[in-house]
Amino acid sequence: MEGLVFIIVIGTIIHFVRIEKYKDSIASRIDSFGGRLISYERCGLFTSIGPFKFVGKGKTVYKIEYEVDGIKKVGWVRFGGIFGPDWKM
Repeated sequence: MEGLVFIIVIGTIIHFVRIEKYKDSIASRIDSFGGRLISYERCGLFTSIGPFKFVGKGKTVYKIEYEVDGIKKVGWVRFGGIFGPDWKM
């Protein structure tokens, strides 16, 4: 029983660390081209999301709203791929 609790605690910690890593990656990408992050939202699983036809197990998609030179834009990113994040900006 103690082992199960330990595994759950470690899994929860890893989950929240990964979310922070994704947030930092999104903010860095937008900062790199002089933009400002307005909001980001995690999207559902196993559906056609934005420009991505299929998102399966182990993949996380975020819808991003950002501003560049006073113009609001929408972008998408899919995390969890072999080659790193897949950006659609």
